[in-house]
Amino acid sequence: MNIFRIILATLILFIPLYPKFPLANFSGIYVALRLDDIIIAIVILIWVFAQIKNKFPILKQKITYLFLAYFVAISISTLIAVFIYQTTSPHILLLHLFRRFEYLSLFFITLGALPTKKDFSFSYYFLLLSLLGITLYGYGQRHYNLPIISTMNEEFSRGQLLQTSIWTRVSSTFAGHYDLAAYLSLVLIIIFSLIPIIKNKILKTVSLILFLVSFNLLTQTASRISIFAFWGGCFVALFLIKKYLWIIPISLLVVYSMFNSIDLNQRLLATLNILKPKPTPTIIISTKPTTPQPTAIIIKIKPTLTKYVVVPTPFPTIIRHGPIDEFIPIDTDIGVARSGEIRFNVEWPRAINAFQKNILFGTGLGSISLATDNDFLRLLGESGIFGFITFLFIPFYFLLKTIKYFWQKKPDFYIQLQLIFIGVIVSAFANAIFIDIFEASKVAYTFWIIMAIFYRLIELNSNKK
Repeated sequence: MNIFRIILATLILFIPLYPKFPLANFSGIYVALRLDDIIIAIVILIWVFAQIKNKFPILKQKITYLFLAYFVAISISTLIAVFIYQTTSPHILLLHLFRRFEYLSLFFITLGALPTKKDFSFSYYFLLLSLLGITLYGYGQRHYNLPIISTMNEEFSRGQLLQTSIWTRVSSTFAGHYDLAAYLSLVLIIIFSLIPIIKNKILKTVSLILFLVSFNLLTQTASRISIFAFWGGCFVALFLIKKYLWIIPISLLVVYSMFNSIDLNQRLLATLNILKPKPTPTIIISTKPTTPQPTAIIIKIKPTLTKYVVVPTPFPTIIRHGPIDEFIPIDTDIGVARSGEIRFNVEWPRAINAFQKNILFGTGLGSISLATDNDFLRLLGESGIFGFITFLFIPFYFLLKTIKYFWQKKPDFYIQLQLIFIGVIVSAFANAIFIDIFEASKVAYTFWIIMAIFYRLIELNSNKK
């Protein structure tokens, strides 16, 4: 029995379904030690033991050296930050370094679970089960007041059980609404793109139904970037597998959701309003003497009484339960404007300044605060050009290995599956423009599991197995 198959199935279910309950906190940062960290640490030990027993077969994989190059780059940037720049506490810098190793380790663990093409189907079944659990819990938040564990701020990350109102965007089982949206935008591309090429009618029907209810959950997160990331990634995947007609219904569904979802619609309109160029005020200087204006005559008129019914304007509200229940109103326009201002005026300039401080290796992982809301700028700021290039060359390498199939007239099922993962990368990169997707732990775990499946397909398709 392949123990890594059991491990992979467990991780596919456990990672997105288990909430972020903290087990231990670290000083100076609200990233906590959680049960998933312990489980993954145990899995890594099992993997290392298996590698020792089999004389490190992983070293025969070319992709290993691309990961090693990235590990070296971020390790150097961390050492420079600890001993030279001292940008933040050493334990915070090392914590971020270890967590990055943890995320990427799932890539190698997943490879051991998929020795042949026949092993891919079981991972898809468990992905559907995991998505079903996430979707049921998401609707449970909306209709049955199921609690959530959020890490949106330091107070919430202590493990508070939060309850949402009808105005609050749906959060995931494992984190906030942005994490849920990013996760769904990756997974739903795989599921929808597989529907036209799956031959089993029962599996095709189940996939379609689960896709529709999960996509509705994606719209309820009201994440603009993730909706467009899904749309773009799905377009690329369907185009590459030559299912051109399927682009029409998915495009209609996305456009319909933009108009039908009130929250998403409001946020899109607020974004357009912010992007709309403001008229430049003109100052007219006149040399003509000013003419005295007539004085207004005030005439008092006896007012007539009119009965008005005052209807309060509803605002989205987060209900935070604690010793004192708090109702926090959220105005959509203000929220969208504030979100943009934080990114453009604070987080992005901070990352650029860090990059300019050390162009080659940056100022260390975690040195520019917990969030940047742009993973490309974060890569540059924290790990410099070396970290940026070595990280991005990993998915770029997958693209290079897949290009030869772009023009194949009748690719088989596994070649089509390999092409679909190009759409997943497109979606991940689009999300990364406004979300720290590669640092959001639960999403990062899932992304590297998907990339491992992608790489194994590349190997098996090349070897004609």
